[in-house]
Amino acid sequence: MNLGQAFTWVAFFASLAAGLAFLAAAGGRSAAERPARIAFRVQWLAYVAAAGFLWYILFTHQFRYQYVASYSSSAMPHHYIYAAFWGGQEGTFMLWALITCTLGLLLMRLRHPLTWASMFFLNLPLVMLGLVTVMRGPFLVYPAGMAPPDGQGLNPLLQDPWMTIHPPVLFTGFSSLVVPFAIALAGLVKRDYDGWIRLVLPWCIFSTGMLATGFIMGGVWAYKVLGWGGYWGWDPVENGSFIPWLSNAALLHGLLIQRVTGSLRRTNFFLAITSYVLVLYASFLTRSGVLADFSVHSFANLGLTGFLLSFLFVAAVSGYGLLIARLKDIPKPAQPLGNFSRESMMWLGQIVFMLMCALTAVGMSAPLITRLFGPASNVQTAYYNLVNAPLAIAMGLLLGLAPLMRWRQHEPAALVRAAAPSVVIATVVTLGAVVGGVCEWIPALVVFGAAFALAANTVVTVRGFRAGWKHGVAYLGHMGVSVLLIGIVASSHYGNAVQVQLPRGQQRVALGYRMTYEGIRKQGDGKDRVMIAVDAPERKFEAVPALYWSAYNQGYMKKPHIERFLTHDIYISPLEMVGEDDNQGAVWLAKNETRQIGQVKYTFVGFDIQGMGTPQMSIAAQLRVEIGGRTVHARPKVEMASADPNTGKVALILPGTVAKSNQDVLAVEVSTKPLINLVWIGAIIMLSSVFLSAIRRLMDLRAAR
Repeated sequence: MNLGQAFTWVAFFASLAAGLAFLAAAGGRSAAERPARIAFRVQWLAYVAAAGFLWYILFTHQFRYQYVASYSSSAMPHHYIYAAFWGGQEGTFMLWALITCTLGLLLMRLRHPLTWASMFFLNLPLVMLGLVTVMRGPFLVYPAGMAPPDGQGLNPLLQDPWMTIHPPVLFTGFSSLVVPFAIALAGLVKRDYDGWIRLVLPWCIFSTGMLATGFIMGGVWAYKVLGWGGYWGWDPVENGSFIPWLSNAALLHGLLIQRVTGSLRRTNFFLAITSYVLVLYASFLTRSGVLADFSVHSFANLGLTGFLLSFLFVAAVSGYGLLIARLKDIPKPAQPLGNFSRESMMWLGQIVFMLMCALTAVGMSAPLITRLFGPASNVQTAYYNLVNAPLAIAMGLLLGLAPLMRWRQHEPAALVRAAAPSVVIATVVTLGAVVGGVCEWIPALVVFGAAFALAANTVVTVRGFRAGWKHGVAYLGHMGVSVLLIGIVASSHYGNAVQVQLPRGQQRVALGYRMTYEGIRKQGDGKDRVMIAVDAPERKFEAVPALYWSAYNQGYMKKPHIERFLTHDIYISPLEMVGEDDNQGAVWLAKNETRQIGQVKYTFVGFDIQGMGTPQMSIAAQLRVEIGGRTVHARPKVEMASADPNTGKVALILPGTVAKSNQDVLAVEVSTKPLINLVWIGAIIMLSSVFLSAIRRLMDLRAAR
């Protein structure tokens, strides 16, 4: 046993001791409080020491440790060695435990009747995480004489400054959802069905903000680095962070309703439990290997599927079981929800959030569901847009209506008068969008709903800040969501894109931009840049996207060039070098894209992988061929010149294509992202509002002591 393993064993045994002491303290034995604090602090110190030891062996390149050899190398820059801590599953489990334990220290400082029971339930996941760190932690060593001389290093896709901050923030958001879960169960145990609200509200808001910050950071990373042109691709692992956020957002609004009206007690307990169960379910999908063929984010299977299912089972049974046991005891509200009131609109908003959550969860679970009936398969991204777009319309309208209404009851005529200016503004904005090219009715209605919410909440926010900053911050968040929705519609659906080949030294025109490929700029780190002179109507600039060969991935790595303007971005993503190789005449096809060559139409259906995981593994392009009105599914004898795993595109040498002359030619995709800045501005406004609201609720909690 090495020092790192010793620390994890100490943390595991301390979690067991703390759990027993918390149970006794929650039962009223005050003598157990001090041992509980000591054991929990010992657990935290052990994880801090284990983390420090992991960084030590990473920075000192001790490749006899399997984790160090797998996720670092002697040539890696120091900031990526730092990030190698969470480069693999073993490290992320320990990070998860450390963050959860740190949050527990903060919760333990709060003096509240539910604190000790809450700490018992918060400590339950730490027992499970402690078990996995001693079973499969990052401190396993190679047998004597088997250690490699150097490590593999991080995947080049992960060697980006965002890797140093995005995963810890996202894991903090994931981990923090255990606190509302623990407090809710403590409230059920103690039969405190209303008193838990004041304690849980700051944590619920904090969780909402941290998780949103995490996946928004991931969106920025994807947009700036990966080169597929978007910030959200409905990837199953992306959805894994989105669905608990939706559930937690529904909980947040439900808690506000209960605080004022006494309604939705059962619903809020259910949502607090569900949010954390969804975290564990998403972790199971990500880490069990179920999504290995469907997501570039998925971890490899370490053989922990049984453990992950047990973790999920313990949380679900303890949470839902306790709720079912207390259902009859939970009092009904003194008055039902108002039929036409602020709380009724917020309740409808809860339903919208949970419908989004449920439908997205079904989509991301498709590989698991379809495996029960045959070969595993995934849903197309169009599914998510189809089911969530109508709900986005409803969300926008409800975001605008709720702040304009009073609690309990509101007069319809008064609402019409209050909402009329916002309706007029929303109509004008929507007409402007239609003139700008938004012709489909669903995107137009999303814009209308978002513009209505933005106008209504602007009025309420200004009015609230005049009364004091505490009264305006929540509505400021609604404004941010509204701006974000408009930016998503514009940037995702109404930009233009074209692929163009740029012979060196020759000018080509794409989307009205005159572009000249000038050669390759060598970089000391091997991440070469291609130089493209661009003459755009807005200004002249030099685009320098990255395009380099990675031995780690056995393929070309790409990083786009983004030229920013006030109203749009110009996005230039390199595809590959064509010419001076054997891939001349290749035609790039995306999945389900059709290209006609002569009298034949070729549609790329997908990849046909034979002998997965064996030395004889082969990959072919599965095509649908249309000849003279007759359609056949086939694997025709065409050469697959190249494939891009990041975008799912394939380059084929199709019969009838004309080979190009032997010259240096760069293939790029040029696209525009209209109003993309609204996405980032809306996200910043929303997150600022959330964290200010968390501070407000924490101040309220301290004032109530």
